[in-house]
Amino acid sequence: MTRRKKLFYLLGLTGVFIIVVPLLVLFSSGYRLDSRFRPVKTGGIYLANKEPDIIVKLDKKNIKKAGMFEKNMLVDDLMPKIYYVTVEKDGYKTWKKNIKVEEQKVEVCYPLLIPVKLNPQLVPKYLSKGENKDTKQREANEEYSEAMKLFSTNDKGSGKGIIPASENDDVKKYGLGANRKLYKKVLLFRQKNKIYVKWTGTDQKRPFFIDSSDEKLVFFPSKKILSFAFFPGRHDSMLVLLENHSLYAVEIDTRFDIHNIYQLVSNCSKFAVKDEFLYYLSRRDLYKIDLEP
Repeated sequence: MTRRKKLFYLLGLTGVFIIVVPLLVLFSSGYRLDSRFRPVKTGGIYLANKEPDIIVKLDKKNIKKAGMFEKNMLVDDLMPKIYYVTVEKDGYKTWKKNIKVEEQKVEVCYPLLIPVKLNPQLVPKYLSKGENKDTKQREANEEYSEAMKLFSTNDKGSGKGIIPASENDDVKKYGLGANRKLYKKVLLFRQKNKIYVKWTGTDQKRPFFIDSSDEKLVFFPSKKILSFAFFPGRHDSMLVLLENHSLYAVEIDTRFDIHNIYQLVSNCSKFAVKDEFLYYLSRRDLYKIDLEP
């Protein structure tokens, strides 16, 4: 090899070193090149999830699948832009969001996954003793009686039975009742035909789905709202009954353009929540749905 060729290769390798090494440093520091070849910091999306076997897709491409133990999902190293995110699971309705990822920021979302088939179960007023269906040979169903008490308490406006356990001080402080609900420091309240949310805790602990320290409008349907409550076990979603007797699951998170709303029941006159169960009246019959199967 001639001296000239050696010099040429040496200069070439030096040039590659000068170009590649800074890029590697930027890459390891969380930088990526955008469409104009400018270095930008990446961001991420964190999905707080309780369900196994969910599939996360970004812009319709499979990204991650949750296992039995690692259910929460972090998708990192994302270029700053808007991603069409879906969370899917067999037998469940698809959750969707247009999530804007910003530099050096992780957006947190709480997917609300609703089964396609809810399998409501009839709660009988009486339990038969053996095969004899004579009324005198039947005993009252305690579950039915307790569920009916939830409805009557709700009618009085005290909110017991559909407001997750709240202290008496909170009841007085926030005026809790039929139109005001409090759970884990998240306050839902109705004004006319609109439902608002307000965080009552310290601003440092405000959850991501409430993106304002002030009260925020989260639901304003065209039909009259008859009643509402928190979704069982969740402070980021609610149940809303409208005048057309349709009961909906509504997420409180109104960020990122898409607001997920799911119809649960189409013929409901009243509803109440106890633990993970949704009880509702359809005509004269009482049904229950386990919302945490």
